[in-house]
This record gives sequence, C-alpha cells and structure tokens, in this order.
Amino acid sequence: MFNKRLGAALKSAAVIGATAAAMLSTSANAYEPGWYFGLSGSYSAVEDSDGTLNTSITSTTPATPGSQQNCLLQALPGLGPLLNGAVGGLGVQGCLLTLLGPGTTTPGTPGSTNTQRLAPARAQITFDGGYSIAGSLGYLFDGGFRPELSLAISENDVDGSRVNTQAGAVSLSNDGKLTTARLMANAWYDFDFGSSIIPYVGVGAGFQQSDLDLKSAGLSDKASGLVYQAGAGVGFVLSDATTLSLDYRYVVGDDMEASGQSPTAADGSFTSSTLESEYKAQTIGLSLRRSFGGTPTDSDGDGVPDRLDKCPNTPKGVTVYSDGCPVDTDGDGVPDYLDKCPGTPKGTAVDANGCPADSDGDGVPDSLDKCPGTPRGVMVGPDGCPIDSDGDGIPDAYDKCPNTPKGVIVGPDGCPAADADGDGVPDFMDKCPETPRGVAVGPDGCPLDSDGDGIPDYLDECPRSPPGAKVLPNGCALTGDCRKPRPGEAVDANGCALDKNFILRGVKFEFDSDRLTEPAKLILNEVAETLKAYPTIKVDLEGHTDNVGTDAYNLGLSERRANSVKTYLAGRGIEAPRMNPVGYGESRPIDTNDTEEGREENRRVELKVIE
Repeated sequence: MFNKRLGAALKSAAVIGATAAAMLSTSANAYEPGWYFGLSGSYSAVEDSDGTLNTSITSTTPATPGSQQNCLLQALPGLGPLLNGAVGGLGVQGCLLTLLGPGTTTPGTPGSTNTQRLAPARAQITFDGGYSIAGSLGYLFDGGFRPELSLAISENDVDGSRVNTQAGAVSLSNDGKLTTARLMANAWYDFDFGSSIIPYVGVGAGFQQSDLDLKSAGLSDKASGLVYQAGAGVGFVLSDATTLSLDYRYVVGDDMEASGQSPTAADGSFTSSTLESEYKAQTIGLSLRRSFGGTPTDSDGDGVPDRLDKCPNTPKGVTVYSDGCPVDTDGDGVPDYLDKCPGTPKGTAVDANGCPADSDGDGVPDSLDKCPGTPRGVMVGPDGCPIDSDGDGIPDAYDKCPNTPKGVIVGPDGCPAADADGDGVPDFMDKCPETPRGVAVGPDGCPLDSDGDGIPDYLDECPRSPPGAKVLPNGCALTGDCRKPRPGEAVDANGCALDKNFILRGVKFEFDSDRLTEPAKLILNEVAETLKAYPTIKVDLEGHTDNVGTDAYNLGLSERRANSVKTYLAGRGIEAPRMNPVGYGESRPIDTNDTEEGREENRRVELKVIE
C-alpha cells in the first residue's frame, strides 16, 4: 500500500507543478535573489499515536447493578460487545469500573445528577499512509537564505484504534480519517555551488488544525495548536525560473483530540468520552518552484548571470563562452581581445600578449630556441644560439680571437690557450699546472696514477700495487708488490726486483749530522702509517753515505742516521723490536760519487723487508 500511495503522491506533485508553471509566466533566475511561488505533493506517513481516553457517565438516578446492560453499545459501539460479554450482568458503572479501573463519583441526593469519572485509559491509533499537498510563497536572499510561508493540507485514513483495559486491548474503531491543515513559517538555507543541483536544509514553526474522526467509535472533533518541522531536500534547476525539488519533512504538533457523547438509558443518562493523542508525521515528495518579479544579476553585462559566471569582471563588449569567460580561439590562455597573435599553434608557450614567448629576447621563440638563456644583445643563429664564426666554442660576442684556426684549443677569451707545463692541457683546465716535462697526464692535467695508490706513475716504483694496499712514499706495498728493478738488479720471472729494498727518498739529514730535516719527518710519518698496516713485518733500516770522508767516519755516520730513523718511527708508534738499524757507510753506492747529483743519490736511507 505504501508504494501505491507514494506513486499517487508523486503523480499529484507532477500535475501540481505543471499547473503552477503555467500560472506563472513572469521569468526570473531560479537562484537569483527574488520572490518565488511553489506547489508540492507528498506521501504522508503519520506515526502510531499514543494517547489517553477520558470517560465519564452522568445520570439523574442512582445506578444499580444490572440496570444499564447496553449503555456501552450506545456510547461506544466498538467497546459494547466486548464489555457485555466480559462482565455479564454487571451494570454500566460496574462494567466500566471493572474494565477501565476505578474512578471518582460525584454523589447527589435522590433525583439529582450523579457523575462517574472513570480512570484515564491508554489508547493508541495507527494510520495508513496518505497524501499531503502544499503551496508556498518565499523570498530567496543573496547567499542562500530563503524564508517562506507555506500552507499544507494532508489526509490519512485510520488503520485502527484501541484502548487498553484491565481485561486487555479493546478495539475502538477501524474506520476513520485524520485531516490536518497547517500554516508554517519556514527558514531554508540553500547550498548553491553554482551547479544545477542545489541541496538545502531548514526548520519551520506554525499553527495546525487537526480533524480526527473515528466514525464507528462515535468520536470526532477538531483541535488546533502549534506545529514544528525540520526538513531537507535537493533542488534541480530546470530552467532560468523553475526548480524541481525532492523534499523530506519531519513534523511534530500539539496533541490531537476526538470526543463523543451518547445517551445510555431512557432516564437521560449519558456517557462522555474524549480521546487525546500525539501527532508526528513524515512526508516525502516533489515540489515545483517558480521565481517571479526579479531579474538575474549580470554585473559585467556579458549575458551570463553572476551565479554561473566564472569570469564576473569581463570588460564590456567582450565575446564570452557559456561560463562567462572571454573566448580564447587558439587556447593559449590569452583571451582573443588581448591576444596580439591569435593563431598561435597549440601547446606553444606565449607571453602576456599571446605571442610565442622569447625569454632571452633574441628574436627566436622559446619553442625553437636551443639556447634560451642567451644574454641580451648577443647575435644568434636560427636556432637561438650565439654565432661562433671560428667554431672554437666561444661566441663571437666574447671571442677576442674570432679567427682561431680549427682544432686549436682556446681559452675563455677565444684565444689559443697557454700550457705552461707543456702537458697538452691548457692552463685554464689544468689542475696540476706544474707537472714535470714529459710526465704522462690525464684530461685534468694531473700525472697518471695507474694503480690509484696516490703516487703518480712517474714517481711510483711499484705502479701495479694491489688495490687498496697501503704503500710507502715510493708507491710500494711491503708485501705482494712488484718493484721496478734498478740497473743491474736481479729480477724474477715477472720482471720484478728480487730484493725487498725500498729507498725512502726525501729522508735527509742536516749537513754532516744525524738530525732529520723537517721534510724528512713528514715522509717518515707516512712510513709509520704503512708499517702500522703490516703489524707482523720486521724491517732493516739501512743508512748509506757518499765517499766524502774516511770509511770509518762514514760507517759511523750511517749507523747514527739509521738509529735516528728508528727512534723517530718508534715515537710514531712502531714497536722497536720490529726495526733493525744497520749502517753501510759508503760501501753500497747506487750512483757515481764523481758528481754532486750522484753523491746525493748515494746519501740515502733504505727500508728492507725481512722475510
């Protein structure tokens, strides 16, 4: 039955909406400030109503048991059969007292009026779904506030009513109708997001008259009182002036009332009954609103109402799209009325004038410019890059030697670059600008270090040291390395020197003394770190001199110098037992003593690994 009545209510709403649209021909924007008129049709569901039945019996003669058997048949036809069957031969007063509970009696003298008021009984009424129609008049303010007056009429059939007695629930009536009429003052708020779908919420208060008619129970009456409602819904904008809305309302009103009075006997006795019950209802339906008496606001006069205008400040006379924004034919983000290059290809970056952007101002658009950061004033080619006539990599604007021959390395000024150490790497690129002549270098101008031990190849006596090995200042590891042989030295099958002697070049002493020079100490610091990396290896520290002086003197000097090296290394954390100082004097030269250079070579300290 619910679906049937809901369908009928929605159909009624559609008919009412069409009629209202025909009645109002004045056009206005549905969601611009202004007056509107609305009609609605809804399905109405009244909740089960709990109430109270108040009954009294008035007679002019004393009531005696058995004297008024059929009183309730006349007074309350719905109760009569059950009461008569339940109490047998009891009189009216007795049966009501038994079933409805004790009451109060207003006594009188013989022949006077007596009133028997029975205790209030709980009652309940249930309703079928019904319909509701309403008309409204309101005003929409800018921002969404919408005060409204509405008049609604609804009707619901009574599904059943009953009263709870001491003997059980007794049906009063299964035939009846509830009709209500309410005048409401409502306050709605629309959430207008600029689309055609607009939700709303709100509340209302007003005055309601209810007409409750329980036919078979002989009870009917009109009652009036205050009524309140809360509601929500969703509006769908159909046109500039028309909105269709899906609405929900929850209504609570003052109590309804139905009363009746019936004679109970020929002596003039009568029964009075009043039924009071609460009122709560829910409705869901459709409404059609039409605006009138106003005109849509269009601040910039572009023909698009402000509510729908995404560009509300468009200058007068500018052609716009349906959203109120200026037409942009080439889609570059600059409207046609400002675009000085209206045919720009899609995807091209443009400036404020709509023309292809040229960030560096060289006359070549950024989209074609391979050198977009060219300084102002520099002449460029079709690709936007500075012109370089001699192809040396220096633009003509900065080239002081614009006719440099092809292949010549030039400096930042475009002129042939200087190479002070002659290693083939220009000074402006050379990180090692004082490399000795003839030494092989890398692209950075620094000597090659093939094994990466930090000793350049031209100083490295062991250019193939194992990766990660800790080496002496001459580039050799104490074990597992291959030292290049000196002239006349014996070699193994791999061409490596058999002796494990390593010259500590740069370890020098003051003239005719065993005191170490400061540079010598720095070298020995590195030697100490290498020895720490091989804690199990023992070494001989050999001192050698040239042939200046007597053999005995030179032997003693070499021994003192070897001991001085041991003492210094011990001070750097090397265990003394690992080091054996030995002096050889002038007995083992490695170069001629006939020249100063040769004698310099012979004055040396060697470190020999003891297997």
